[in-house]
Amino acid sequence: MLVTLLQAPPPPAADSLATLRGQTERDSSDAQLWLLMGRAYLGLGVEAHGATHRSSEDSVWTRAVLDTAEAALGRAAALAGPLGSSAVGDSARVLRVGAWAARSWLGWETGGVGAGVETWGPLPMDLRVPPVLDELGENLLRACPAGGVLLTAGDADFYAAWYMRFARGLRPDLLVIPLAAWRSDAVLRARLAADLKLRARTGADAWLGDLVRRRPVCVSMAFERPPETRPRIRWETRPLVWVAGPEGKSPRVPPRDFVFGALRVALDATDPWAEPALAAYTRAARATPALCEAMATFRVSSEVGTCRR
Repeated sequence: MLVTLLQAPPPPAADSLATLRGQTERDSSDAQLWLLMGRAYLGLGVEAHGATHRSSEDSVWTRAVLDTAEAALGRAAALAGPLGSSAVGDSARVLRVGAWAARSWLGWETGGVGAGVETWGPLPMDLRVPPVLDELGENLLRACPAGGVLLTAGDADFYAAWYMRFARGLRPDLLVIPLAAWRSDAVLRARLAADLKLRARTGADAWLGDLVRRRPVCVSMAFERPPETRPRIRWETRPLVWVAGPEGKSPRVPPRDFVFGALRVALDATDPWAEPALAAYTRAARATPALCEAMATFRVSSEVGTCRR
């Protein structure tokens, strides 16, 4: 299930979709109605990757649901005005990225992790996220070792990292996977495990342990802590992520090289998307105090409790 977004109203129940469709037909210029409808359809598309895993049985149905979500969210964004002008519009843009991310899962299940944008795309030219999420995604991707797998915690860090990886083409050597999907979506996990040549395991955490032995795995500090597994994985603290697994000669990005300029702008504008980014950065600064120097350069250290000490 999607993590509840503070930036948008609660999604409607599935049985109210017909009502929403009727309302949008009567008033097709209401951006919030289009956002609600798009979010509801996106929820259906994500739920198709749940226990019943309808997407593997009826990928045409799932693709149609995600197409509907994408169209409704695109309509909401267009009606709400330019990027940064309203919370409704920005939430629609971010959730639209979520619809494309769900499409990529369908592509992975049928074509493997090598199935790129050419399989489930192309991505629309107007796909955008707020700059503070641009920055968060870039920082997370830069923090990960070469050839790694980035595990994300929630909507903000997943959509940010996925967008920068696929829409902007940053760090094509990385896989970006929500940990919740890895744990709950057995079909997706099995396909990824086969492509990554992991040994057969009975549980999600056992798969994760084998993955760490084969590839570097980095965990977003949007989590409170890295996953606790049995057997236990030894996580090493890095700027913005926890890392385990073989790294080879992958260079490490020093704390001073991360950027927080968009966060400063978002905080000044009271952008609601600044909140999840700031929470992740605060946790990162607590784990890596040297980040406070870079945060001071961009005038955000005063917003981070651990940097004020």
